[in-house]
Amino acid sequence: MSLTNLYSETELNNSIVFWNTEPKPTNPDSTEGGPESPKPRKIVAFTAKLNICDSYPTHSSILKFANVLVNEGDGYSTHTGKFNCPLAGLYHFTLHMSTYGRAQCSILKNGQRVVSAYHTSLPDKCCQVVSIGSVIELTEGDQVWVNLWGPTRHDIFATEDNDTVFVGFLLA
Repeated sequence: MSLTNLYSETELNNSIVFWNTEPKPTNPDSTEGGPESPKPRKIVAFTAKLNICDSYPTHSSILKFANVLVNEGDGYSTHTGKFNCPLAGLYHFTLHMSTYGRAQCSILKNGQRVVSAYHTSLPDKCCQVVSIGSVIELTEGDQVWVNLWGPTRHDIFATEDNDTVFVGFLLA
């Protein structure tokens, strides 16, 4: 079959857009004989930001991200600062921190360190971004969170134009 038999084209804002004009294949094992429909896939994803008023934390425990931008699947809790896995699978978690100096943190799974970062001050005290991330296999009910460790103040911050964010989403 030629490409013109399989696809039609249209021009949209000087871009070529293709779409398939062939009928969807049927499932030969189906008793209904209708088109095979894909299984619905559950979406689990969150993005949470550190509030400006929570900048420069002085504790060594869970870092809570109170400003939630997305929370599909309702896995992230602003009250606990933890992601509670609603659906087993492979997840990707990332932490991006704005910092002016010292920052020590880890991403934990059920209390066990998965990845960690240690950042110290630079001589010119310029703003830096520290990032850590990992793919983690989770079962339903597992918990993942960001934990601060080490003594004294952490120079992790958020402003109107600098964010510290914790992101997680289901891969498969």
